[in-house]
Amino acid sequence: MVKQIKTHELIINKSFAEILLNRPDELNSINEDFLEEMPETLKSLEDDPSIRAVLIKSTGRAFCVGLDINLLKKAFSDDDYFSSVLKRLRNIFLQIESLSAPVVAVVNGVARAGGFELMLSADIILASDTSKIGDVHTNFSVPPGGGSTSRLPKIVGPKIAKELIMSAKWLSIDELKQIGLVNKVVPQTELEKEVDLLVDSLIDKPRSIHKTVKEMVNTSLNLDIQKGTENEIKIFKEYVFGGHDAKEGFWSYIENRDPDWKI
Repeated sequence: MVKQIKTHELIINKSFAEILLNRPDELNSINEDFLEEMPETLKSLEDDPSIRAVLIKSTGRAFCVGLDINLLKKAFSDDDYFSSVLKRLRNIFLQIESLSAPVVAVVNGVARAGGFELMLSADIILASDTSKIGDVHTNFSVPPGGGSTSRLPKIVGPKIAKELIMSAKWLSIDELKQIGLVNKVVPQTELEKEVDLLVDSLIDKPRSIHKTVKEMVNTSLNLDIQKGTENEIKIFKEYVFGGHDAKEGFWSYIENRDPDWKI
C-alpha cells in the first residue's frame, strides 16, 4: 500500500514500512506541511503492530537539508513562531526515537542541519558512499536546535561532537566510518541490497523484542553502569516473565518449530 502525502510517501509492505521524503526539488527540506503530517504518519506506524521495521528514505540528490528556506524567513522574523517550529521538530524526532519498531535512516545524498538531526534520531544509519553529511549550522552562526548537541555526543563523544558542530565540516567517507557516526557506508549501487539484508534481519523477530531492546539502550545512555545494569534486569524480567514472545522464542527453538510471535 502506498499513501501519498504532500511531503512524503508512506509505503506499507508486509512487515515493514518506508517513509519516502518526496520533495526532491526542495532537497526534501522541512516545511510546515512536514511538521503537520509527519506526527500522524509516525503515529499510524506505532499503532500498526504488523510493522517490525521502518525505513526513512528520500528521492533526489538530498536526504534532507533541514528547515525550508521560506519557513526560515518567517521564523527569523517571528521568535514565537520559531519556538513553535523547534518544539514540533523536537517532538517528531523524539517520536521517531521512541517508535516500537527499529528505524533505519537510509542516506543517499545530502544530510545537513535539521536533516542531519533527523538522521541522528534513527536507530540505525546506512549511507551511500556518495552522501554528503554534516551538521553545518554554525556556518550561519546558528546553533543546532533539533537535537545535535544532545544526540551527537552520545554517538561520537563530546570532543568530536564539538569539533563537528563548531567547524561545520562535511564528513568524508573515511571519517564517517572512523567515528562510528553511521553503521555502514556502502557503494551507492549496493545500498538497496544492504538495506534489504538489514530489513530481513529485523522483520523475522517480534516487534516486542525490538521495543524492549530500544528501551534498554536508550534508558542506559542516561545512567551509570550500576544503575544501567539494574534497569536492564528490571526490563528483562518485565519482558520475559510478563510476556509471550521470549518464552515462545526459547520453546520454539527447543521444539524445532517456527515461532508464533504475538507482536
